[in-house]
Amino acid sequence: MIIDCHCHIFTGKVIRNVVSKAELIRELHLDAGAAARFGVEDLVASTCQNDTNCILFPTSLPENVKDENNRHIGVARSFPGLKTLATLHPDMDGLSAEAERVFGLGITGFKFCSFSQRFDILSARTERMLLAVRDIARSKGKQLTIVLDTFTRADFHFVARPEHLTTPAKLERLVRRHPDITFMAAHMGGLAADFSELRGCLSPAPNLYLDTSNAAHTLAPDQFVELLRLHGPEHILFGTDWPFFDHASEIPLVDSLLDKAGFSNAEKESVFRRNAEKIFFS
Repeated sequence: MIIDCHCHIFTGKVIRNVVSKAELIRELHLDAGAAARFGVEDLVASTCQNDTNCILFPTSLPENVKDENNRHIGVARSFPGLKTLATLHPDMDGLSAEAERVFGLGITGFKFCSFSQRFDILSARTERMLLAVRDIARSKGKQLTIVLDTFTRADFHFVARPEHLTTPAKLERLVRRHPDITFMAAHMGGLAADFSELRGCLSPAPNLYLDTSNAAHTLAPDQFVELLRLHGPEHILFGTDWPFFDHASEIPLVDSLLDKAGFSNAEKESVFRRNAEKIFFS
């Protein structure tokens, strides 16, 4: 069984907005066919066909956080192969109460997409949010996991402010600032980032994990392999960015890159399953 650590259940409006951006599709090599298979039923069918469980990622502006969390929680409860994280927002009302609620439901990870949620990951308000949630996790004897989107060109393709981008350099500072929080950086740490920045600014760390989603399509194979070797098999997680990439094609693609990196079968099992079990299921 494989665990896909990066899946979305977008609304039709979100999908149509993305696939309408031809330049974005070209730059990230996204599958425009996602517009025809973004539903929950499509995801569940793919998990069954490819022996895969999936982690869902909600995000929201402050006024809709609880509704978006509830939507994802409801989906995950309905399908055994799906598990969801929650989201929060530094500007929302009742942040601690919502964090307490989702911890009570067994969710110990939170997904943030800083460019679409419109906040700076290094701002004082974000710091207050992280400390509040960390303290709640500690009180419950849980390890907090924070997942961050890393699309470094969102200011070009979307209405996003440059200071709201999660860049490799900013992510490095956040990881070092909070050694007691587990961070997962999507897209191998910097989607569409310059490789020299990605290689030079984001260092391996005990509390940092990278997921493979999309990165095999935006990095050259040798660059992808270099990051695999740099961060090591114990800190890489398999992810597809469903529905923009599917399991049937992504699993063999990532598997071939793990082979090129010289990972053993046991190390590949860590990437495809065991690392996720440790972070999201322990």
